[in-house]
Amino acid sequence: MGAENTVTVRCDRRGWRVEVEAGEGDIRRYRYGSEAQARYFAAVFALGPSVLPPKDHARRRQGPRLPLPMRPSFGEAALHE
Repeated sequence: MGAENTVTVRCDRRGWRVEVEAGEGDIRRYRYGSEAQARYFAAVFALGPSVLPPKDHARRRQGPRLPLPMRPSFGEAALHE
């Protein structure tokens, strides 16, 4: 499974880059802020994930968050006791 991916880690002026060449000749490039991140993900890709992440790095839209529980402030807590 990992034999079909060729993974390289490179450093350039803009940071660390991981290039993954899949068996079909498709090349995907990913940027990371640190060498540790780049090497970690290079190892993950070298193991041969079944599906590579999408090329565009647009932020995924998050669903609505659950409201935080209502907690009385310090002064209000003394009033209720």
